[in-house]
Amino acid sequence: MSNIIYDCSGRIARYVAGGLRLEPDELLKGFSFAILHNNKLVGGVAFSDYHPDDSAWISIYTTDKHWCTAICLKQIFGIAFNVLNCRRINALIRSDNHASISLATRCGFVFEGKMRKYFSTGQDALILGMLASECKFINHQ
Repeated sequence: MSNIIYDCSGRIARYVAGGLRLEPDELLKGFSFAILHNNKLVGGVAFSDYHPDDSAWISIYTTDKHWCTAICLKQIFGIAFNVLNCRRINALIRSDNHASISLATRCGFVFEGKMRKYFSTGQDALILGMLASECKFINHQ
């Protein structure tokens, strides 16, 4: 069983940044959560560039594909849409990361654009977004 736990120390934000080869500065300014699977750390979620009542960017890094359960996704999207009160969340994914693109689209993210040669490696970045009204993991009232 997977679960997420809030991290106020910045440890998980650094973990996510390191795993995704990002600078931790922006992730440290946001909210981060540890992903536990059978009580073992297997990843992290960071919401960055958060604008209250508007949007946030989501970054997820994991070392175990079994983290992704319906309960875990309900917690992640519940935080974004019900706790942080975002009307949308955004994701930036390397264009060659087919597993992440597939997972994001299955969760309900929609392709919104491409930034050519965005990463230092010359890799393109895909921009995906999800509106609160489109999220199938939260209750719509």
